[in-house]
Amino acid sequence: MPLRPEPAEHRQTGYQAAPVLDPPDALPLPPAARDLIEAKEHLAEYGLCYLPGVLSANERDELTAALDQQAEAERSLGPLAPPSARADKQLVSNMVNKGKVFLDLVERIETDELAGFMLGTNFLISSITGGMFHAPTTEPQPLHRDQGYVPATVNFPAACNLFWVLDDFEPDNGSTWVVPGSHRWKPEYQVKAPPRGMAAQVRVPAGSVFAWDGRIWHGLGVNQNGQPRRSITTFFCLPWMRQQENWGVSCLQEVLDSASPKLKARLGLRTYGTLGGVNGTHVEAENATPLGNSDVVFPRYIIGEGGSLHPLERVHKA
Repeated sequence: MPLRPEPAEHRQTGYQAAPVLDPPDALPLPPAARDLIEAKEHLAEYGLCYLPGVLSANERDELTAALDQQAEAERSLGPLAPPSARADKQLVSNMVNKGKVFLDLVERIETDELAGFMLGTNFLISSITGGMFHAPTTEPQPLHRDQGYVPATVNFPAACNLFWVLDDFEPDNGSTWVVPGSHRWKPEYQVKAPPRGMAAQVRVPAGSVFAWDGRIWHGLGVNQNGQPRRSITTFFCLPWMRQQENWGVSCLQEVLDSASPKLKARLGLRTYGTLGGVNGTHVEAENATPLGNSDVVFPRYIIGEGGSLHPLERVHKA
């Protein structure tokens, strides 16, 4: 019996690609989406969307206060401070350990719907990062693609970003430059960054979620007025990709102990086929299997050479 060809594209999501743009033109910026349905339509057509008013004033105030407090605490760490702590643009990384208010963003309906639309139901948290300016800057970030480490011939989103906007994103405070529609270019135009003249700066009001496909060319703008322009970035990837943050090393045990089943799965504590397990040792769980999707359970010991047992140490609060 002859083989029957099937579409070779990624088919683990409901994502439907818009037609290829040839020649590789830049589209105009999309308007604000009225709802999640329209936001998904914008993601397919433009490669980006923003949905205003998803964060209430109280939620935005709580996130802003928590980010400000964490950023100040990390700047005060002296020689132990992260590299960007004293920079004009500070990044606060590994935010899974830095407050439930940040983790709650992962379980919101907007995350499930927008990231799930692009990446399917089993997507993972690649990283959670806070960002804020402390002073004006002079150079824009180079245009880049968030899935630049994925071959350009891959014609589906393998990663996506959701920015939770805490201050208005405006050109004079360093809002993001984007090239709408660049996710629909042929692969040969997705290797080298396009001219900046093809990019446009977004205007996104505080309280919005601003999302884009990992193939979109984009880059941080120049902050001209020194305003903070804060945001929380939740970066997600497909379940078979390596995550930006190594949660097995850096996630506190207390966070894992109190995490919901959904959050544990997003952190990678659920196997995906044969990926992500802790194999070849005894665990106190009935549902731990070497194949299929099951919860990951950390064993008390890792078996070494000659059957030696080595205690598995996890990171706890000091």
